[in-house]
Amino acid sequence: MLKKNLIKKTFLILSCLFILFILYLFPKKDNNKIKNEKDNQIPQVSIYLIDNNDYVSRVNVAINKKEITEKIREIIAYLTINSKISSYIKEGFTPIIPEGTKLLSIDIDNNLVKLNFSKEFYNISKENEEKMISAIVYSLTGLPNINKVSIYVEDIILNELPHSKIKLPPTLDRGYGINKYYDVTNFKGTVSTTIYYLNKYKDYYYYIPVTMVNNQNKDKIEIIINELTSKAMYQTNLISYLNDAKQISYEITDEYLLIKLSDELYHDLNSSNLIESVIYSINLSIKENYDIKTVMYMTNNLTIGTYFL
Repeated sequence: MLKKNLIKKTFLILSCLFILFILYLFPKKDNNKIKNEKDNQIPQVSIYLIDNNDYVSRVNVAINKKEITEKIREIIAYLTINSKISSYIKEGFTPIIPEGTKLLSIDIDNNLVKLNFSKEFYNISKENEEKMISAIVYSLTGLPNINKVSIYVEDIILNELPHSKIKLPPTLDRGYGINKYYDVTNFKGTVSTTIYYLNKYKDYYYYIPVTMVNNQNKDKIEIIINELTSKAMYQTNLISYLNDAKQISYEITDEYLLIKLSDELYHDLNSSNLIESVIYSINLSIKENYDIKTVMYMTNNLTIGTYFL
């Protein structure tokens, strides 16, 4: 009897040891490790660089800094040719601020950032001087609580472009425009509408904003839809994934903007895995032109997405 009890106890002990061994082989998830890995992820910020077709383009880059002035310095370094971090830029895109340009000082006053550059800033070419201003303004006004930019060179405000001598206002905002395209019959009563086109370099999708200046007396969302579906786009390097304006309709309310896609269009975009990219293109265009916080998308009376801008 004693021997039988001893065997039973031995069996129980060995069983417990075996279970502990199995548990050791399949350890519990280390929640602290997962949290630390998530916390250590480098945030992405959208800046504006030159693509291989010479468009000022919206590209995501990693920004390590947390303090606003340090973020601005890092963005300007990305925009500067042959800076210490310009080599981290994605293939197919290049900086535009002349090599050797130094950011001498940064001053932030409410929503305005004042940048003071060294004299190398003037080494920009005539064909790139407007693109450089657009790239700086759009990159920095994408940061929270930065709405305007003033540019100084060696403590003197930049009130005109270096080569063309086109006058510049003392403070610049996104109203300055980007990749400007003029289609005007006269310069009275012009309307500026910035539209984001989806483009692709190898396997990387990105967005190109184009400021259309024309005399159209229409809702800006109608201009956006018409331009994104325009056949004239095929004469440029921009890609259109929307072929017919009749497949898209809209409604504007005080609280949101409603976009309705036809069943055929929604099916085509969904089957090609482009629905989110195209919706994001439209959302970027709406955000650039409207003070609307919510955009809803529907097809066949069903809501397919609600987006907060």
